[in-house]
Amino acid sequence: MRLVVEKMGVDALEIVVVNLARSSERRRAMEQSLAPLGLPYSFFEAVDGRAGPHPLFAHYDEHKALTRRGIPLSAGELGCFASHYILWQRCVSQDRPILICEDDIEIGPSFLEAYGIATGKISEYGLLRFSAHRSRRHTLCETVSRNLKIVRYERPVFGTSCYAISPQAARKLLQTAETWFEPVDLHLDRFWTHNVPIRGFLPTPVHHAADADEASEIRQSSMPVKKTSQYKVRRLAYKLWSEVRMSLHNLRYTGRWTSSN
Repeated sequence: MRLVVEKMGVDALEIVVVNLARSSERRRAMEQSLAPLGLPYSFFEAVDGRAGPHPLFAHYDEHKALTRRGIPLSAGELGCFASHYILWQRCVSQDRPILICEDDIEIGPSFLEAYGIATGKISEYGLLRFSAHRSRRHTLCETVSRNLKIVRYERPVFGTSCYAISPQAARKLLQTAETWFEPVDLHLDRFWTHNVPIRGFLPTPVHHAADADEASEIRQSSMPVKKTSQYKVRRLAYKLWSEVRMSLHNLRYTGRWTSSN
């Protein structure tokens, strides 16, 4: 794989694994998965939302979360957003693309091939998802090998398990993340707001380990919320506005969407 990357004439993508300090078992599991591949990787100590306040939590607007989603962000969701936000900042400040992985993933047999392709194409695409938590209709961007194609998704696919990102795309995500009111994976998917299309590999080279020992940090809050009729109207209006914006961005692809198998 090192020879493949060198032939491309570009630097290898650094793999950054988001890992909570208290999740030592997950760290060991990721080391066992990544070390044999011979690729550059490092661990990033994730922000633990349940450990207490963090300066970045000042971005969070609970009122907007309630009026637009009807539910507040949990401590884990805040920590997850902060962790990815910091890595986007690093991507921009170092002016180098990175491959961000969470520590509860399963690496598939096409990962090495996708890694080499992403190394050469991330500057062109901005964002390349290696995983998707939902099957969605998509349109073909290009067939990159016998086993893989790059597609653009019609709708959000959710999750932040594994994705490559360029400095240009990271800058757009940061510029539209001054206020946090939804989980980071929803922000990542909101292409009609930040103009970073949802593109990724199919079949997906990485899968979320649903049977991991610890629950994912990206999840809905279980806190009960009293939803007033006023908030219901606002949520409906925001949902309709989002659907309209998404549809307008997708107009050029009308008739080109195909279903995921």
